[in-house]
Amino acid sequence: MRSQQEWPVTGPAPSDEWLLAGRYRVDAPIGSGGMGEVWRGYDQQLDRRVAVKLMHRTAPVVSAGAEAVALAEAAATDRERFLREIRTTARLEHPGIPAVYDFGVEERTDRIYLIMQLLYGSTLAELLGGEDPLPVPWCAATAAQIAATLVDVHRVDVVHRDIKPSNIMVIHGGLVKLLDFGVAVLQGAAALPRLTQLGRTVGSPPYMSREQVLGNPVGPATDVYGLGCVLHEMLTGRPPFEESPTRSYQDHHVNTPAQSLRAVRPGVPGAIDSLVLAMLAKQPGDRPEAEAVYETLLPFASADDASVGAGPALDRDPRRPFLRPLAPAPRAAARTAAAAAKGSPVPPLDVDEAIAVRERVRELVDDGHLQQAIDVLDDAVARARHIPELALEVKIDLASTLYTADEFSRAAPLLDEILPQLAARDGQADPAVLYLRYVAGVSHAEAGDAEAAIAQFTAFLAHADQVDPLFRDAKYQRGIMLHATGRAAEGLAELESVRPLLAAEYGPDSIHVRALDRRIAHLSRSSDGDVSKGRED
Repeated sequence: MRSQQEWPVTGPAPSDEWLLAGRYRVDAPIGSGGMGEVWRGYDQQLDRRVAVKLMHRTAPVVSAGAEAVALAEAAATDRERFLREIRTTARLEHPGIPAVYDFGVEERTDRIYLIMQLLYGSTLAELLGGEDPLPVPWCAATAAQIAATLVDVHRVDVVHRDIKPSNIMVIHGGLVKLLDFGVAVLQGAAALPRLTQLGRTVGSPPYMSREQVLGNPVGPATDVYGLGCVLHEMLTGRPPFEESPTRSYQDHHVNTPAQSLRAVRPGVPGAIDSLVLAMLAKQPGDRPEAEAVYETLLPFASADDASVGAGPALDRDPRRPFLRPLAPAPRAAARTAAAAAKGSPVPPLDVDEAIAVRERVRELVDDGHLQQAIDVLDDAVARARHIPELALEVKIDLASTLYTADEFSRAAPLLDEILPQLAARDGQADPAVLYLRYVAGVSHAEAGDAEAAIAQFTAFLAHADQVDPLFRDAKYQRGIMLHATGRAAEGLAELESVRPLLAAEYGPDSIHVRALDRRIAHLSRSSDGDVSKGRED
């Protein structure tokens, strides 16, 4: 998982007991920006992963007089800017912006914190590091998504002011997110007095507009310029201007006209070349609006071009939202997102660590923190691949935890993978094998795969003891599945065979037996095509 920022984190590592508001566990650092640090965290109340952004600690003021006053005012301004980021980001409900869940103040240090959506993906800065240029449709789709986000951002009088590759992330499914509104400035009378004063330069030098460099007022056209710089870099591998010992980025942005993309990459379509030149116009009034940028890029973003195969992983193909709107992400990518996004290579898991992991997982499951337990096991599975026996044990724990968490669509195929290995090692009648057979049957049934459920229940019943309560339930569920797959007679016969087992356990007139009889009667009527004589209670 990559961060919203690229700078190293400073400050002490959190302890296992570091909780914000008694709810948000702060786990591991992700990155740090100008105003705050970002950590990977966990919401214990809702059992989900989150990103935690903490405002930097204010350095103690050791001077006196006017300097002390200035430092105190700067600290207050930074604090207000962080609060403004919270308010700004929270009201921008757009798929191109990370969702804000909560915010508050950490009691121990009086640091403001922001709880946000945790993103799994790669920043554009990371994706630009390859030897080959990115495919044109890929670049157009990425920039078009950012332009669409900017349209909504600008409509609420917000200017981002720091559009750059490290503030753009491509996540699974190809959705592009615009990150870090920490230097955004609100436009209009509601923003006065301005917290970022005229004459103060804010932004990143390779992507700053002329008006930013000069400290002049900024507006939506500033973001269009920054996006033009980013699009130029995507298509050519470098920003529109390069710093030298005699010419700074700032000097270029003020005085040097932008050059045609086709001088560097002749295959760039003329419409995109003209668009980027317009986006990099020196005067803000000469640049197109974000909506016009989107409309120009749209035909290229939705081009079904085979050249995309040369670009980043297809599960992060930014054309996906244009070519297959609302399409689900590939199953394999969804399963491995947490492990793969943490980076590679990962240190292998040894036996002692595996024991500690299993103990930790038991504690988390007992406390009801199932999603966090699954995260721990996902990581352990990725690290245990070098030792087959160790990997098998960790996968067993993962499958059991997924089942407990009702994540049946993940549990079922994992159980199909590990059961043959486990049965070959311990035997078909081993209690652990039998229990996992039953769990696999239920998981397949809940996931809607009746045939696979029947197969697993059948394997379980072949070796299970009839006094085991799971034996009765497996027969019952197999009967239901058989009936559902068109084998009505077999299904009803299986359900009939459950009656004496229930009668022996609870009595022939028990509520269990009566409920089974009603179920059988209902299925019999549906098999005969007549369900009007009654209904199942």
